[in-house]
Amino acid sequence: MAPQGTPTVVVIGNGMVGYKFCEKLLAKSTAFNLVVFGEEPRVAYDRVHLSEYFGGKTADDLLMAPTQWYHDNGITLHLGDAVQEIDRASQTVHSRGGLVQPYDYLVLATGSSAFVPDVPGVEKKGVMVYRTIEDLDEIKAYAATARSGAVLGGGLLGLEAAKALLDLGVEDAHVIEFAPRLMPRQIDTAGSAMLQTKLEALGLKIHLSKA
Repeated sequence: MAPQGTPTVVVIGNGMVGYKFCEKLLAKSTAFNLVVFGEEPRVAYDRVHLSEYFGGKTADDLLMAPTQWYHDNGITLHLGDAVQEIDRASQTVHSRGGLVQPYDYLVLATGSSAFVPDVPGVEKKGVMVYRTIEDLDEIKAYAATARSGAVLGGGLLGLEAAKALLDLGVEDAHVIEFAPRLMPRQIDTAGSAMLQTKLEALGLKIHLSKA
């Protein structure tokens, strides 16, 4: 516990960036009272290697640090309790669970959210996003009885999700991409063509220029 009068730093978001901020701040100074709010029910984990969860790694294997690390470093951690309001006038944040936390410094590390296109049918059973461990648990459970699956998006995460469908035994797996090639933001045309050939050899069905 920091001494009375110590400035309070509130971090909204307990993903990889929120965790790294805390780690870097603590390495420079402990003269802060650190309070972290996370929307998810678990501490920060490695989203970059999220697909390895399908390959046998556990949720604990993906953790950036165990819960004890937060306690050992004097961090007050609120999991499963998203901040819903920031009152800049009173310098407080208000959480979904009813907590009102004053701050001297406020850090927003909320990350991104999965884009869900506004098309008919997205509300139906079997339509899921690929972002959290809970999402992956839902996909694994649904894939156990699924005969086919489609992934909207031919970027890095979309292709990882599609490969995961194959690994889960969904043989009829499709990738639907709006752009005329795969991973258009990351690799050039020749690289996209080579990647498509490799993925099709694995059994994925690729659909390009499809809105």
